[in-house]
Amino acid sequence: MRTPHNGILNDIKYASFIVFVVSLMFSESVKLISLYCVMMPVFLIQLYRREICVRFGLLEYGFIGFLITSVLSGVFASDIPEYLKGVKDVTRIAMLFFIASTFKDERRIGVILRCLYVATAAMASVAIVDAVRFHKPLDLHMLGHYNYTSMYLIMVSNAIIGTILFSEIRTKAMKAAAVFLLFITITAAVMTTMRAAFVALFIFSVITTVARRKSPALKAAAAGFAAFAMLAAYLFKPMWTKLCSIESLRHRFYIWQYAINHISADWVLGVGLNNFKFTYPPAIDSGRSVYDAHNVYLNTAIQSGVAGFLSLIAIGAGFIGRWRSAQGGAEIRYAALGSALVIFAGGIFDTTFHHETGMLFAIVTGFMAGLPQSQRDGSVLP
Repeated sequence: MRTPHNGILNDIKYASFIVFVVSLMFSESVKLISLYCVMMPVFLIQLYRREICVRFGLLEYGFIGFLITSVLSGVFASDIPEYLKGVKDVTRIAMLFFIASTFKDERRIGVILRCLYVATAAMASVAIVDAVRFHKPLDLHMLGHYNYTSMYLIMVSNAIIGTILFSEIRTKAMKAAAVFLLFITITAAVMTTMRAAFVALFIFSVITTVARRKSPALKAAAAGFAAFAMLAAYLFKPMWTKLCSIESLRHRFYIWQYAINHISADWVLGVGLNNFKFTYPPAIDSGRSVYDAHNVYLNTAIQSGVAGFLSLIAIGAGFIGRWRSAQGGAEIRYAALGSALVIFAGGIFDTTFHHETGMLFAIVTGFMAGLPQSQRDGSVLP
């Protein structure tokens, strides 16, 4: 029996998405090939044949606006190569969101998420060994600075928690495997010594506990999880020292004050993506370069202007509306919520909406956006 063309294209898109999420942490070339040579052509072919459709709402317009304002920010960019790197980053984020939103098979989405968990835990395990061996904070090379590594690991940890609590996994062995992966990613996140993303983990833990408040087993698991996280932080002395210090927060106040004062000078289109470091005088920070505003809202406003800031707010507001109206797919919804909290809550202390963190947020948010949506009249849109 011949497989319909649309079925073949969906299979190709599905396989390439697995390759993409597995390669997020270790291969730039594999990501580029799977996105531009496979997923994007398949997406365009399916659009042309009207085999898929993209639902448009505030969330989608937010992503489009963010892409447009990011491109326009180059008008006043001091360093064009850095600006172009930023545009490449934002373009991939937007493309991944729209491609992911065309997935309708929750089973396949679940498989993609589990491949993400296993790949992340595997890379984190290697990084844990290296961090212990060389007595240094943990980082994953492809993710960049320790901050970005921490953000990514917390996103994945939140998603694993969502899978444990809300997926259709029924066997004890599968649950135990998920818990094991969670402990690896949490341990690795602690060893980055970066604290900001843990705000999102705490908020997400509270939300999921409230959502499953009638489960005694969940309460016991939450208590054990919190105890494990605190023990890991205490045993890894660099993290414990960081928790007892407010020096980095004081440092952020100076950066935020500078960013707020500078926004008014370039409020229309901003200074250009990745160009914050060219506006921030190194003398302010003892000669060190500061690459971003350490706040996703201020960084967006200073680099893309007021329009870029409003598009980011539109993504956040659109996410809330879509999350509340989504029907079914609890595992997918909570994976998306865990990533959104890192972007928008953790973003108070760090610049979060870029690189692999932005791509992972776009993917799981796209999966959520593709779920059936309830309407005000009580009907459900497929």
